[in-house]
Amino acid sequence: MRVSLAVTGIVLLTCGTVALVLGLGGLDGFGSLAARPPLDPALLRFAAGHAWFVPVAAGAAGLVSLAGQLWLIVQARAFVHQWRPDLDARTREIARLAEHDLVRAARMMPGVREARARLTGTLARPRLLLRVVCEEDAVLAEVYGELGAGPVERYRRTVGMPDLPAVVRFRLDAAPDEYGDPYLDAA
Repeated sequence: MRVSLAVTGIVLLTCGTVALVLGLGGLDGFGSLAARPPLDPALLRFAAGHAWFVPVAAGAAGLVSLAGQLWLIVQARAFVHQWRPDLDARTREIARLAEHDLVRAARMMPGVREARARLTGTLARPRLLLRVVCEEDAVLAEVYGELGAGPVERYRRTVGMPDLPAVVRFRLDAAPDEYGDPYLDAA
């Protein structure tokens, strides 16, 4: 989804830049390209014959622009809340210290190679995001159960949020030599 949005944005930005350059006379040296009107003459005749066309097109363009700006604001807000939740400085500091304890306890669990934790969200809807990298043969249900009963519960008590939702994302990490390195095998 983000790739298609990025491609659409690049295409629209390019079109706008070309229209601006044409309008400012930046391509006057190319002769016939700069001499042509930017809008098709048939469209101009249609707009001249129908008085409603230009206001409706301007209104639709304004609504699309407003929707795009609102979407950008929502995305920027979500991005900011992911990295810095709406919490007071004391709670953020307590959460940061509790994250270190949570990560240390998770790393000591059998089958866990790596763990990362972060308090995200808004003041009204905070959440704990926990990313855990496990060995390939680890039993995820056991790791999940031990995390919820031990380190995550201690984290909730430490930050003073007993109902804090926790999102746990697992990734299995295969042994590096099990499948072999394709670059070394090709040599």
